[in-house]
Amino acid sequence: MIENDEYCTAVQVLALCRLAGVQPRLFEVLVHLFGSPERILKADRSSLMAIDDMTAKTAKKITGTAALLKQADELHRQLKKRDIAVMTRFDNGFPQLLFELNDPPPLLYIRGRMPDNNKKTVALAGAENATNEGIEWTVKLAGAFAKAGVQIVASLSKGIDAAAHIGAKAADGVSYCVLDSGFDQIHPPEHMPLAIDVAQSGGVISEHPPEQTYTTESFKSSNRLLVGLAQAVVVTELYHDSTRTLDLLSFCRQIGKLTFIMVDPERGALADEGSLAEAVSCGAIPLTGLEKTGDIIKALV
Repeated sequence: MIENDEYCTAVQVLALCRLAGVQPRLFEVLVHLFGSPERILKADRSSLMAIDDMTAKTAKKITGTAALLKQADELHRQLKKRDIAVMTRFDNGFPQLLFELNDPPPLLYIRGRMPDNNKKTVALAGAENATNEGIEWTVKLAGAFAKAGVQIVASLSKGIDAAAHIGAKAADGVSYCVLDSGFDQIHPPEHMPLAIDVAQSGGVISEHPPEQTYTTESFKSSNRLLVGLAQAVVVTELYHDSTRTLDLLSFCRQIGKLTFIMVDPERGALADEGSLAEAVSCGAIPLTGLEKTGDIIKALV
């Protein structure tokens, strides 16, 4: 018989989530009911079937997870050899802001380090088809936040998100990148050097296993992490085809996340009329000028 307590928490969570396929929302329910991965692994079928919407198939997978622990342990060893750390929601240092989500990630894959829970954090986002003016504006804003000691999180998308990382580094600040895929399938692939650079001083974070390719669903789950990791979301450029940013703003509205759209004092809002109106309807507060970053920083609690 396999004893669950022979294996560390990371291995137990890998077995449950990666190998048995338990999704974040169900894992949240299981933790609420049983308290720990070890107790989840010991749960019997009748206890699991008492959970709302639990299926016999899912209950069978969970009760059979103990048999996957050896495989999960080997997987954990291989990840460590590749300098990919596994952090679970039970670990010290896990981002506390993520618990504001109704489906916080059970585990995260990391290269580098995680954002400091004791420091302020903003997510910078915007159009992938960014203009030169938008990129310049974003680099300035990222630099202003970085110089004030604020941590920056952004995706690895082209345009504004990539500019956020560049601006943070130019100001000797720290940024953290949330991937839309696994480490073996960096998207877009031409941003691999940027991901490596970010990992040197900050960290690259993924909810997805290394082999996971970019999909619409992984894109949406990464948006959820971007919003969850920050105390506020700041948008610098936005158009009708800025699908990622519009989805991000919609999610901010759903969970009540503080959101701003920064207006260039010389060029005005870098957005079309419809997208700007949608951002405002999602709760985004327009602010004009670089000096307004100070107001945002004061609001980060």
